[in-house]
Amino acid sequence: MLNKKNLDIVGSFNPDRSDNVCSKVRTILLIGAKEFFFGTYLKKVANIGIIKKPHLIDSQKKTIEEIAIKLNASSFFPFEAPFQTFIDWAKKCSTMGSSPFRLLVHKEKGLLISFRGALEINEYIESPNNSKDICTRCEKPCLTAYPVSAFNQDGYDVIRCKEYLDTPSGQEYSDSCLVRRSCHYGQNLRPKEHSNFHMRAFLSD
Repeated sequence: MLNKKNLDIVGSFNPDRSDNVCSKVRTILLIGAKEFFFGTYLKKVANIGIIKKPHLIDSQKKTIEEIAIKLNASSFFPFEAPFQTFIDWAKKCSTMGSSPFRLLVHKEKGLLISFRGALEINEYIESPNNSKDICTRCEKPCLTAYPVSAFNQDGYDVIRCKEYLDTPSGQEYSDSCLVRRSCHYGQNLRPKEHSNFHMRAFLSD
C-alpha cells in the first residue's frame, strides 16, 4: 500500500521508556515520501501554490491510517495533534543522523528527508537503534552553499534566511534550498517543482 501512494519506510527503531509511548509498542516506523514521484505529481498541477483537494498528501495520510487499522497499530502525523517527537525518533534510526548544522540527514535522501507519518506497532521488528554518522567522510559543502551563512555549526538561522530571500540578491535562491541540494546524498531525488512547492510554503509561513 505504501508503494502505491509513493511512500517509503525511511527509518525504524525499537522504543524504550524514554520515548513516552505505550509499553505494548515494540517498533516505530517512520514514513516519508518518495521524492521523485511526489515531484512528478506536483508538476501536473497547474498552480503549484494551490492544490485542489483531495490531493496526494491527503491520500497518503489516509493510506497510513488504513495500514494502522490493518496492523492494529497507532498512526501519528507531524502536522497534527497529538504531536510526537519525530526529530528525536529519527535520530534513533540507523538510517538517519545529524548534519553539521543539526538538520536531519538520511543515508539515501540526504537533507531532503521529510516525514508523512509514523506507525507505532506492537510487533517487534529488530532495528539497530544507533544512528550512523553519515557525514563523517563528507567535505561538508552544506556549510558553505548559502551566501549569507544562515546555516552553520551553530544551527540554522531561519530569520536571517528569510530576510535574505526577500532581497533582490536572494530571489535567485527562492525556488530551491541550495544547502539541501548541496548534500551528496539524494541530490537528484527532488524535481524543481517539489523544491518550489516547499519553498513557497516556507516563505509564506
